[in-house]
Amino acid sequence: MTPPDSPTSGDIGRKRKTRRNILLVLTGALVALVGATAWVGIRAVLLKSELEAMLPVASRIEEAVGTRDLSGLGDLVGNLRGHAAQAEALSGDPIWRIAELIPGLGADLTAARVVSSSLHDIATAAGPLVDVLATANTAGASGLDLELLARLGGPLQQTSTAFSAAETDLARLDTSVLVPQLASGVERLSATVSAAAQPIATITPAVRALPSMLGADGPSNLLVMLQNNAELRTGGGITGAFAMLRSDHGTVTLVDQTDPGEFPGLPQPIAAVPESTTELFGDQFARFVQNTSMTPDFALTADLVSAWWKTRSDQAPDAIVSLDMPAVAALLKATGPVQLPAGELTADNFLQVMLQDVYTALDRDEQTAFQQQVTAAVFASALSGDVDALGLMEALADPVDDGRVSLWSADPDIEELLRESAYGGPSARQADAEPGAFAVYFNDATTGKMGPFLDVALGIGRAECRSDGLTDAVVTVTLTNTAAADAGTTLPWWVSGGGIEGVPPGDIATSVSVAAPTDSFFAGVSIDGEQLPSTDVKDAGYPTSAVTVTVHPGETKTIEYRFTLELDQGLVPSLLHTPLITDPEIVVTNPSCG
Repeated sequence: MTPPDSPTSGDIGRKRKTRRNILLVLTGALVALVGATAWVGIRAVLLKSELEAMLPVASRIEEAVGTRDLSGLGDLVGNLRGHAAQAEALSGDPIWRIAELIPGLGADLTAARVVSSSLHDIATAAGPLVDVLATANTAGASGLDLELLARLGGPLQQTSTAFSAAETDLARLDTSVLVPQLASGVERLSATVSAAAQPIATITPAVRALPSMLGADGPSNLLVMLQNNAELRTGGGITGAFAMLRSDHGTVTLVDQTDPGEFPGLPQPIAAVPESTTELFGDQFARFVQNTSMTPDFALTADLVSAWWKTRSDQAPDAIVSLDMPAVAALLKATGPVQLPAGELTADNFLQVMLQDVYTALDRDEQTAFQQQVTAAVFASALSGDVDALGLMEALADPVDDGRVSLWSADPDIEELLRESAYGGPSARQADAEPGAFAVYFNDATTGKMGPFLDVALGIGRAECRSDGLTDAVVTVTLTNTAAADAGTTLPWWVSGGGIEGVPPGDIATSVSVAAPTDSFFAGVSIDGEQLPSTDVKDAGYPTSAVTVTVHPGETKTIEYRFTLELDQGLVPSLLHTPLITDPEIVVTNPSCG
């Protein structure tokens, strides 16, 4: 009799069969793994070949963009798209995705897939854009090609979306765990994509808005307000000149020019304005047309300017464009110099002539006549139809990023698009910036043209001084008056201010305000270490502290603004500012606890 615990021959057979099945499964898995590894390996070799083939194409694309060879650019983008499609197909199958889980190898495979996919998406989106741009060279000289602008809108938006997505995907890759050659390539590609993503995202809303603003659907009144940075305001400077353009299906004509002297100041605001803005700047921003850009809310500026213009004309603005002097100088880079009776005005000499020479060489009536002459010449050149569209976009990219160009439309749909972009004015730019963005605004209180003599340096830092988890953010503003010691007696009174507002001639008085992120708390303002009273108010949605500082010729003063807020660990707040004549140095500081 077989003992109860002894295996039967059937049991032994079943165990052998089970072991055999397990062995077969393991063998099959091993064969599949070897096969998958070979599959991935072969594809990786092919993928490497495709990626390497794209390198010289990318270099030739950069050359084509630089030389405006739009026809050749289309062929090159098509070539790039072909290689990128092959690369994406090689790295896009399920076996490749599974192999990405293999320790020590998976990160490289993931990076290769993301690079391939990003390049394919960008090349695919850019193809239609380049095709449309290629027709820009054949645009007629009779006016602006609004049909071209309208056709650019969709492809440009698709290209912007592709670059933005690629920027995000590439930024997620940890290059520290990649093989050196791949890590270097990913870093270079990520930097290139990031450098292109911002200007493309910036220009897209304008291209989508401009056809309507320039009369694609019928006559449109476009009011241009020129900001004079020699006398600072939040949006750039006082409004020194106005130009009304009439646009009808791309044909643009200059129909009127004027200056603030044609709009006498009022004893009361010309329109209802927020109490918070009045607390910060007084009501002068709503009583004098040249001060309308004191508010960081460009929609409010546009409302005020429209109200002022209606006192002069029954032709209300359908759209308003604000440009400062460096933005106009950038226009000259695209259009080329303009000829005036007094000589040639170029991108290189424009700021010197318009912000300094005109005030020392001409009397006030001559200044007005000269400025109108310049305005007419610049806009005639820019609107001639002979300007390279790509060059114009390129020339204005930096001024737009610097906040030197603001747009407003009476069309609610277009205005909503603009308000959510870099064109919406100072507050819109702060809202569009990353979390933790601060903004510094300057408003001259000298009533002169001392802006060229004001040197500005900015700093931003954080101090961990609290036990409640909140952070102290510290903004520093350093002002230096570079005017000569005898500036008060050697400069014309309209430059020095002549003491009109109680500021000694030669001194520079400036209201400096700092707008903090929306959930910030005020924590005090000091000048050179001495605490002083400040105006603290929430304006345009942002907690804002303001003080007025006077600096004598040769003197430097540093203002420190403190705010308490919740900031992510390691995040250094960013800093925006009023567009100045020259960009100030911005440094990251390590402030002490106050």
